[in-house]
Amino acid sequence: MKKLSAIFVALLLVAVSAVSAFAAGINDNEQKVLDELKTSVKMQGTEMYWPEAYVNQAENFFNTIDMTEDQADKVLSVIKSGKTQLEATGAKNIADCTTAQKKELMTTLKNVMAPVNGTASYDKTTGEITLKSESGEVIFKAVPTLVEKGSSKGEDVNGKTTDGGVIKTTGASANMMTFVIIGAAAVLVIAGGVFFVVKKRG
Repeated sequence: MKKLSAIFVALLLVAVSAVSAFAAGINDNEQKVLDELKTSVKMQGTEMYWPEAYVNQAENFFNTIDMTEDQADKVLSVIKSGKTQLEATGAKNIADCTTAQKKELMTTLKNVMAPVNGTASYDKTTGEITLKSESGEVIFKAVPTLVEKGSSKGEDVNGKTTDGGVIKTTGASANMMTFVIIGAAAVLVIAGGVFFVVKKRG
């Protein structure tokens, strides 16, 4: 019985460790960046925001990394600089910026990704911005835009889609949830197996 208990505890720890490895969560440094992404940018006197799907996709990505304080400070500095750039364009939205302004904003976006060893690219044909992680995984892909607060405008984003205002989680978060479910199932199977053996011996 003691051996079975020891085996059960060992397997339980393995299952919990597997779940924890994929459930990194949001640390304080990442939360600071998310909070900044939720603040407004004044475009022609109107308070504009990143679509909720964009912010959620950033959170989706942060769940797969562990951002340091130094990385967060660098990212925050560039984001704030980018907001100043946007406000200075005099445009109503990103699509209304001049080609030169868009190039400057693209450089800023690349600088945002640099601290986490990510990359940013622009497709002239589709107008889409693609952000990739250090491993080369696409973590964001969409035509960049800003929306007014409370806007129900839906934006399709890699890993996140909106459907009637409801955001469905896919991509990294979905994978994480899969591992959580598998881990929980493993614990139940292990527990069931131990119970069966004990009952049979009894």
